[in-house]
Amino acid sequence: MQKTSLKLYEYYNLETELNGSVDAQNGEILSTGLLTERLKLTSKYWIYDLSAKVVAEKAAIEKMKSELVQKHGSVDEQGNFSITRFINVERNEAGEFVSGDNNPKYVDFQNDFNTILNEEKEIEHKQFKLEDFENVETNSIYPTFFKLINAGE
Repeated sequence: MQKTSLKLYEYYNLETELNGSVDAQNGEILSTGLLTERLKLTSKYWIYDLSAKVVAEKAAIEKMKSELVQKHGSVDEQGNFSITRFINVERNEAGEFVSGDNNPKYVDFQNDFNTILNEEKEIEHKQFKLEDFENVETNSIYPTFFKLINAGE
C-alpha cells in the first residue's frame, strides 16, 4: 500500500473523478467518473476501495462543515441551523435577489472552512502504476487521481 498526502479539498475533487457527478437540481449527469471506464477488474477493485476511503473522508469533512454552520449560523423556523451569505436583502416583485450586504458571519464561516479544506491528510491506497491504465482510452482527465499514479521514468 502507498500513502499520498492530499489537501482536504482534493478529496472532493477525487470523489468526483472516481464516481462522477450529477446535477442535484435536475439529475443531469455531469461526469461519469473513472469507475465507469473500461478497466481491468483488479484495477477497478482497487479504485473502488479508494473511492470508499475518499467517500468516508468526505463525510468527515462535511461533519466539520456542519459544525461550522452551527458555530456561525443561526436556527431557522424549522429548527435547522443555517447561515446566509447576505443580510439586508432586497428583492424585486418576483422575489428575485436584487441586492444585499455580505453577512460577516458567513465570511467567518467561509474563512474557517477554507482553512480546513487546505489542511492535508494522507490517504492509503494501492500503488497505482501508469501501466495499469495503458489500455484505457478516455476523453476525461483525472488530475487529482493522477497524483496517486507512479508514472516511473
